Amino acid sequence: MLNSVVVTVSIARPYADVYSFCADPLNFGRWNSLPDAPMEALGGYQYLVDLPQGRRVMRFMPLNDFGVLDYQVYQRGETAGPTRPLRLIPNEEGADLQMTWFQQPGVADEQFRSEVEWLRSDLLRLKTFLEATVG
Repeated sequence: MLNSVVVTVSIARPYADVYSFCADPLNFGRWNSLPDAPMEALGGYQYLVDLPQGRRVMRFMPLNDFGVLDYQVYQRGETAGPTRPLRLIPNEEGADLQMTWFQQPGVADEQFRSEVEWLRSDLLRLKTFLEATVG
């Protein structure tokens, strides 16, 4: 069983606004610390993007009524990669965004803690961006 950490941020914006923004794959680079590289649509909620580890396919969750925003990252030619669980939960007039980060095999504890802090900064960047955006 993999070690995991759940990172949560509360966003003071209506759930529907947050979901609409986060569910659009083309907005992913606006809050994530990925390079500002274009995403090439491959169809089926899949995009080709240049990441620090090389060119990868990102597959996003189709629109749904449950706040599930999961995505996968894998090499072209593969059929799938590890799922990155991302959930949006209504919280009165706002929303809580939760992501579970798994320590992958071969990743040292120090590296894992660094990845979790990187994730936390990405989610805080999203919170700041959405809360500063009017209507």
